[in-house]
Formats: sequence, C-alpha cells, structure tokens
Amino acid sequence: MYIPKLRIQDLEEFAYKNNISYTNDELVEVYQFIRFNYNDLLNENVKVFEELKNKISPTLYKRLLDLYIEYKNKYL
Repeated sequence: MYIPKLRIQDLEEFAYKNNISYTNDELVEVYQFIRFNYNDLLNENVKVFEELKNKISPTLYKRLLDLYIEYKNKYL
C-alpha cells in the first residue's frame, strides 16, 4: 500500500483481521506514527517504535512490535 493513501479505515481493517484491540485514541496515535515514520520503518529502524511506547497500551505496543518484526522478516 502506498503510504500517502493510507486511511485510518485501513488500520481498522488490519487490526480486525489480526485480532488486535485498541482504543480510538490509540488508533489515531498509530495512524499518525505510521504516516510520519514510514521511511524509518521501511529502513528497518526498529528504534523508532520507542516513540509509541508511552502513547499506547503495553499490550498493543508489544503486538505491533511483534507484527512489525514478523512482516519485516517476510517482506523487507
């Protein structure tokens, strides 16, 4: 997916398909995070995840980090 076209609904659908729970505030945080940090994520800069650590629940943070690592290993 081309990031400038990423919609918040795309994240909702991804979360649903992956059985991920979130609050509306967390959804907005993750959406903004991806929009502003996608280059770092594509360049495998996992340290950028630290920005999210205190903005979302620990459970959601761990799940997203695990998914990032899984997808990074598959596709990057």
